[in-house]
This record gives sequence, structure tokens and C-alpha cells, in this order.
Amino acid sequence: MDEALFFMATGDRMYIKATGHVTATYCPDLKARCFARFDDRPPVAGVAIDLSECEYMDSTFLGLIVGLTKRLTADSGRKVNIFGISPTCVGLLKTIGVLKLIEIVETPEDFPARLDQVGRTATATAQFLLDTHEELASLSDENRAKFAALNGMLRESIAHPEKEDS
Repeated sequence: MDEALFFMATGDRMYIKATGHVTATYCPDLKARCFARFDDRPPVAGVAIDLSECEYMDSTFLGLIVGLTKRLTADSGRKVNIFGISPTCVGLLKTIGVLKLIEIVETPEDFPARLDQVGRTATATAQFLLDTHEELASLSDENRAKFAALNGMLRESIAHPEKEDS
């Protein structure tokens, strides 16, 4: 199955569908769309994520889910609802500590008939990757240790971009 992310905001709700093996490739555009909607009116009252066709999520997408959840909870006191989740994806969410932040729902929410496909980027910036991985690191000491080396390299890359050209 091809990797893809789909998004639609309607009324006070956001809808996201992930398919295939989801990586950082689509995450910058999805984050931009979601956070632009958070800053708009009416306030976002819910975020639903359909993972029924998602085979795998990388740490960048997991960090984006954490960031969305933190923003939704701060704005509305609600959790992101996820449905259609495979045992593999449940395992990923559990291992990284995201399960405690989200709500897994059995009954799928009515999604809009059409969602827009999120754009693909050649590469996510070092700052974007750092932001999503810092979200994961903030969940536990175990995650902080897990992502310490990566986050350190990303910080170094941001502080000294000229080294990338060497």
C-alpha cells in the first residue's frame, strides 16, 4: 500500500487518514495544515485519525500525533480519537508512550466524503524533525534517552548548517 496522508477540516473538527508505511515525508505539510486550523475559528473541538489502512508509523509521525494531542488538549480539554488501529501501530504507540495521551475508539467517526491528499516534501527540515522528536522525548525519561543522540545531532545541524554542505 502506498504511503499517503489525507486531511480535511470542517466545522470544529479535523480529520486525518494515514495509509501505508507513514514516514516524515508528508508530516511537514500535515502539521502546517493542522496548526493553521488550530489558529482559526471556530475553535477545534476534535481531531479524528483513521489508521485502518496504516501499516506502520515512523517516530516523526508519532511525534506529530503527540503535538496535535497536546494542542487539542490545551485548547479543548479533549484527546485525539484514533480508530482502525492495527496491533503493530498499537505497539508503536504503546512503546513510545503515546497511548496514554490519545483515545482509541472502536466505532469509526463519520469522515467527510472527500479528504485532501497532503503534499509530499523531499526532506523534512532538521528543525521540523527536532520539534517532533522533542515531543516524543517530553513523554518520559526513557524516550529522552532514546532520542538524545538524534536530537543532539539535529540541534548541531541547526546550529551549524554550514557543516551540512561539507
